[in-house]
Amino acid sequence: MTRKGGLGGQGMNALIKSTDKEIKRAVEEAEKNGILEIDISLIDVNPDQPRKVFNEEEIKGLAESIKENGLINPVTLREKDGKYQIISGERRFRAFKYLNKDKVPALVLKNIPDSKMLELTLVENIQRADLNAIEIARSYKKLIYDLNIKQEELANRVGKSRSTISNSMRILELNENIQNLILENKLTEGHARTILSFSDNDEERDLFAKEIIEKGYSVRECEKIVKEKKEIVKDNNDTQDKNIKKENKKDPNIKKLENDLEKIFSTKVNVIDKEGKEGKIIIEYYSADDLSRIMDILDNIHNINTNSIKHTIEY
Repeated sequence: MTRKGGLGGQGMNALIKSTDKEIKRAVEEAEKNGILEIDISLIDVNPDQPRKVFNEEEIKGLAESIKENGLINPVTLREKDGKYQIISGERRFRAFKYLNKDKVPALVLKNIPDSKMLELTLVENIQRADLNAIEIARSYKKLIYDLNIKQEELANRVGKSRSTISNSMRILELNENIQNLILENKLTEGHARTILSFSDNDEERDLFAKEIIEKGYSVRECEKIVKEKKEIVKDNNDTQDKNIKKENKKDPNIKKLENDLEKIFSTKVNVIDKEGKEGKIIIEYYSADDLSRIMDILDNIHNINTNSIKHTIEY
């Protein structure tokens, strides 16, 4: 191992602010030791790494950037069983392997138990914005379950607001198909939120997600679609409410007449009465055969009834 100077990075700064004494102590010691050159052969990946998808083209692009500009932020490791395990920086680690490097610049934390690993990994990666929305949300969920803590305590530990944690985890309400599209970076976190607002139905959400990808909708365009859909639903609900209110206000005699006529015609009948002076009777039909059946009933009534009845029938 060869020691190098310098220590920095947003992720490490976040760890330094941690309220956990073990983590603080380990970080302060790593700060004193500085950046070390660690043999790649001695480094193991983290099985609890939140990032599950590594794009090979991105790794190659990162490798070329490192080759040209050097490594800006070192990987973060912990000592484990005579070797090292990655806390954060697996993409950088893979890029160094792609370049066939023997060593990688690293910050090494000592005496970090397994129980702290996921928390450390998550904080580092979040601060560096190395994870996408699904990876972060799943990590939050796992931390809450593994550590048996509430969202508020988790928020304090990772330096986020409680609402940020809650909103992030809400994305996990989307089905696995849409979650995978987010993991594959075909949909953004903003798109995910509009899909959540679009519908509670999985099929409708899938269709909307497909449309977003095929038509290349921006988040703003998706928000406009969701807003328009909600306005249509609201208008329909308002119309239904008005109809229900009108129905409830109907004269009991009119409602009885409707029921009697519905029994005669075996279909929906609406009697619209205008203050007992005039009105109309609407008899609904749903096919040509249905209309023919109703006409036969009317003919029979006409033949039987000798009285003159003034009425209007609207088809």
